[in-house]
Amino acid sequence: IPLGLLFIVCLFRCFYSVDEQHNAIVTQFGTVVKVDTAGFYFKAPWQSVRKVDMTTHGTGIGYIVSEDGQNITDADNGIMITSDFNLLNIDFYLEYRVSDPVAYTYNSIDPEATLSNIALANIRTVVSNYTVDEAMTTGKGQIQADIKEAMIAELDKRNTGLTVVNITVQDSEPPT
Repeated sequence: IPLGLLFIVCLFRCFYSVDEQHNAIVTQFGTVVKVDTAGFYFKAPWQSVRKVDMTTHGTGIGYIVSEDGQNITDADNGIMITSDFNLLNIDFYLEYRVSDPVAYTYNSIDPEATLSNIALANIRTVVSNYTVDEAMTTGKGQIQADIKEAMIAELDKRNTGLTVVNITVQDSEPPT
C-alpha cells in the first residue's frame, strides 16, 4: 500500500499545465531543460517547474498613484532638467513584458528594479537633449521614440529578459 501510494503521488506530480498568459521553465538539478508554452505537459518527478507571467505590465514614472486613485507627483523621479537649463515635471507610463523567461528568471535578482533604473537613466538623458518648450509640446513623440529605442538597446545589453512595449508621456509641466 505505501509503495502504491508513493507511485500515485509521483504520477500526479509528473503532470502540469500552463495557461496562455504564462510560460513554464522546467529545471532538472538546477539546469534548464526546456521552456513550455500553453498546454498540458509531463515531467519527471525530480524535475521542477517555475511559471513566468508573460503578459504586458505597466508602471508610472514620475508619479505615484495614491489609494484614492489620484496621481501624486514623485519629485525624486519626475523633475528633470532640459537643455536650456529649465526644470520640467514630466510623467511617463511604461509598458513592458517578459521576452525571455529564462533570462528574466536567472540573469537578474530584481529585473523590474533594473528596468526602472534603466528607464530613469534613459529618460533623464533624452529629456536633457530637448528644450523645455519642445518637451512640453512638439517634441513629445520624438522623446518617446528616443527613450524606447535607448531602453531596448540597454535591456538587450544587460540581458534582463524584459522588453519595452511602449512608453508614453502622461503629462509635462513646469514644476510648482
